[in-house]
Amino acid sequence: MIKIGLSGNRYSGKNRVSRLFQQISIPVFEADVVLKFILNHDFELQQKIKKEIGTGVFNNKGRLDESMIILTGSFDKIVDIVEFELFKAYEKFNLKNKKSIYTIFNSSILFERNWDEKMDFNMNVFSPQVERIERCKELNPDKKVLQIYDEISSEMNELEKNKRSDYVIHNYRDVDLNVFGDLLTQVNKIDQKIIDRYLQEEHKYK
Repeated sequence: MIKIGLSGNRYSGKNRVSRLFQQISIPVFEADVVLKFILNHDFELQQKIKKEIGTGVFNNKGRLDESMIILTGSFDKIVDIVEFELFKAYEKFNLKNKKSIYTIFNSSILFERNWDEKMDFNMNVFSPQVERIERCKELNPDKKVLQIYDEISSEMNELEKNKRSDYVIHNYRDVDLNVFGDLLTQVNKIDQKIIDRYLQEEHKYK
């Protein structure tokens, strides 16, 4: 089975692309959702986090407090603790979908955590920062521009992610449809390329 990493910066359209792959029957492992679930429901890991980082990152309901995680800069340490369980869940997901040629590991921190190195191939959903800021303002009219800029600027540069990707999906207003096509067209093209690679490898060993 081929493992494909999928990522993209905030408001790039990464999750929309994830849904398009699901629509063409490709199994997608939603790593961000699974990560959050593990953190909020795995009691043993919560105890380990309290022991190694402290109780200050939890709220009075016993759940991890995102604002305190950001304030204390402990996000990477927390992910270090839970990473093994996350990838164990991904392996179970792959076993469940072993008839599929490939599965997608959809993660907003794929490149930041160097998880792209665990994948066979990687793709990034690219949208320029200016356009992503505009999308954020449309979706969150009460958010201050400075806050939006700070959130978006804290991520790895989108061009660096493009360099580390085998496939780049272009999602912005002025995208040349004659060159790239719309999102579904791009998804279908990548799907075919992955299948072709798989068939070539299969033929090589026959």
